[in-house]
Amino acid sequence: MTKAYKQSEFNELMEKVEQVDVRVKNYLESAGYEKWARIVPSNHYVYSAHHEGRTYIVCLKNKICICKRFQMDEIPCLHAWTVINKKHFDVGPYCSDMYKPSNLLDTYNIPITPLPNQNEWNVPEYIKDDRVRPPKHKKLPRRPSKKYRDKAYSELSGKKSKNSRGTCGFKEHNRRSCRNGPHIV
Repeated sequence: MTKAYKQSEFNELMEKVEQVDVRVKNYLESAGYEKWARIVPSNHYVYSAHHEGRTYIVCLKNKICICKRFQMDEIPCLHAWTVINKKHFDVGPYCSDMYKPSNLLDTYNIPITPLPNQNEWNVPEYIKDDRVRPPKHKKLPRRPSKKYRDKAYSELSGKKSKNSRGTCGFKEHNRRSCRNGPHIV
């Protein structure tokens, strides 16, 4: 009875209690349902929103949506926004304080003073004389990829050459694939 999720289930169970002993039912009613039963159904803060053929579950109590944007941005996602508008709820409690105008004004409440001219900076001598150098780079212990290797001048300047002459003496043949015999000139 305490774990009934629907009002109809709860009423059926209470009727069974009444059939067994009316005094028990009267006692439970006098004690108050809020002390021993779930009086807030889950559908008062858990909703489903349909978007582009998918169903998204939104829990406004915990500020959660299964698309995870509500949790990440701390501002209602499209699905939560739809539920809030449909139920005519106030949006304020579902947005983070970070997005509220009062917080934005507090951000600029602190005065910002610009730096003086570089000639007026008070820099210690040991820092002034120090030169900043790039970090020492250690070459990785592997063969460099072909993309970054140094290329020969012939590779950079000219077109790629076709296969060399084979044993037959004709162009576009190489020694391995040439089936013609040697060509005597």
